Amino acid sequence: MSKRRFFHYLIYFIPLIANAQKISILLPQQANKEYVFVLSKGIQQDTIQKGILPFTGDVIINIPEREKDYAGMGSLQIKDARAFNMIVNHEDFSVTQAADQKYIFKDSRENEYLYSVIQEGARPPKDTTLYASSFIELVRYMQQLNKLTSQGGSLMEKANARLFALNQLDMDKLYTSGIWYNVVDGLVKLTADQQLMAEDMFRLMKRINSQEIFEHFANNLIVITEQYGWDDAFGIIVPYIEESGRIAIPQGRLFDAFALAKVRKGTLAPDLDGLTPLLGESGYRRTLLVFYQPDCENCHVQIDRLISDYPKLKEQNVRIVSISSDTSKDTFAGDVKRFPWSDSDKLCDYKGFAGGNFVKYGIMGTPAFFLLDEKGLVIKRYALVTDIDFSTNVKEEK
Repeated sequence: MSKRRFFHYLIYFIPLIANAQKISILLPQQANKEYVFVLSKGIQQDTIQKGILPFTGDVIINIPEREKDYAGMGSLQIKDARAFNMIVNHEDFSVTQAADQKYIFKDSRENEYLYSVIQEGARPPKDTTLYASSFIELVRYMQQLNKLTSQGGSLMEKANARLFALNQLDMDKLYTSGIWYNVVDGLVKLTADQQLMAEDMFRLMKRINSQEIFEHFANNLIVITEQYGWDDAFGIIVPYIEESGRIAIPQGRLFDAFALAKVRKGTLAPDLDGLTPLLGESGYRRTLLVFYQPDCENCHVQIDRLISDYPKLKEQNVRIVSISSDTSKDTFAGDVKRFPWSDSDKLCDYKGFAGGNFVKYGIMGTPAFFLLDEKGLVIKRYALVTDIDFSTNVKEEK
């Protein structure tokens, strides 16, 4: 590289370094320990820097250009030590730890405000210009939700907590707070009514401007509804996400969720590859589709329950069709020997979750059960055998 090109490079690059946010940290008592510095983003943490603290215990954290607009919680996580959390919000500042273990900040209005509350128990006036002020409100709201969901509360208290979320909760600030999971989990548990919960969630989604946060929240809600087997909530939330037009190319769980949403109550269940006779043409009063994994403990528990119930189900003219995600012919053959239903109704294409039947039904987790009527229409999706009501009709479940 010529000298002229080298100097041009420096002229271009030095301003970027100068403008990058820097946090100077001095913690002599943590010298020679491994550390990682992360920024909070929903339920995830974005690693910014990692290494080993030198013998002096000082380190400079450089917030990269890609995070220049970040405002939220950063965390210095040192091996065998408690995480040291601080606000990252466009400030170049320094921090050290005094002999009494208290943190002393310089040139950071944000952290001076926050730690006056944490360390001194102060009650500074609300300052809407500071992320710290909003963070303190978010923590108090989280504590309120925790109390309501764990200890209970009056209908008025729950209504007020719900209304705060719908009208005032700042999802952008919550996203970088480090307590995203706690608040979202509390909101989900605030009401036992799946429809009301789902409607509240998509009202929150409508208020989210950031595409990154919208997609993160959408994925979280899909995981939650799947884990709890909340089919009604799933049936409200996922169509809204799809119809919003904000997911141009669905991937991962969103792709599976969009496929699964098409297999909703009252729709004709997709034909299963390799199944004879076809769904809706077998003459059975009910058909139960069972998607499972061979190494899923709960799958085995649920299938054992089906096996014990099978004589009664057979008398009720119920057909059982099991679909395995196994990838080994030998293990599949050994596993299904104990299933009392017809061998022709034990399916596996040895492609795992990428198999055609799993993709058609958008299966994201197992076990998953679909109850069909005599015509092959979907009555309901279930997560547990004990929840299945074989006497239910499609119209009753709509």
